[in-house]
Amino acid sequence: MEKEAGLKKAWDMLWNPAKESKLNVDVLGALKFYYKAGILGMLIYWIVGTMLISAGISIARYMPLIPYRPYLISYLSFAFLIFSGILYFLILVPIGMIINSLVYHAVGKYLLEAWNGSYEKTFAAVAFSEIPLVLFFWIILLPFVRIFMAIFAFWQIIILIVALSVQQRTSRTDAFVVILATLILSILFAILVMAFAFPSFLPFSMRGVYNNVYPV
Repeated sequence: MEKEAGLKKAWDMLWNPAKESKLNVDVLGALKFYYKAGILGMLIYWIVGTMLISAGISIARYMPLIPYRPYLISYLSFAFLIFSGILYFLILVPIGMIINSLVYHAVGKYLLEAWNGSYEKTFAAVAFSEIPLVLFFWIILLPFVRIFMAIFAFWQIIILIVALSVQQRTSRTDAFVVILATLILSILFAILVMAFAFPSFLPFSMRGVYNNVYPV
């Protein structure tokens, strides 16, 4: 299992998710699979960021009017690079995986009845879908090409559709509908939260209804 769930498996997941997402893992196994790819992505992120910061330092040597400030900015940038890498790859993404899996599973199994499989299957599919973004997250550091992150976000959705259909043994159409329904419900929930927290967020025509129902 460990051999199958290594970095080669993660790389192959990018190009043939229909085959590679058949990997049978529990939640812990899916987390291990993610962290192998996530740590690699973090290292690449640090390397690219360090190269960019180093380039900035070399340019600062030709700025005699501010001989110290560029170096200070570079040191702070390097500290932020290390901190942001640890926070994103090792903490935020895994937390997001857990939450997203819970929501997808609730919508897919209990609301739309698109599958009857376990939560660990949904979690595995979500973990597999994170591979494009974590391996290519370093692109966000490059000002002129960071727009291409949209491609990897789209790639992530494609892998998620395929992996959900494989793991939960449902059709790709059903998997897509679950993802779309989850997105719509999340947007509606966010709107409701904003409306209750900040009534001014509502259109003017609806504020009177809000004030009548929930006088403040």
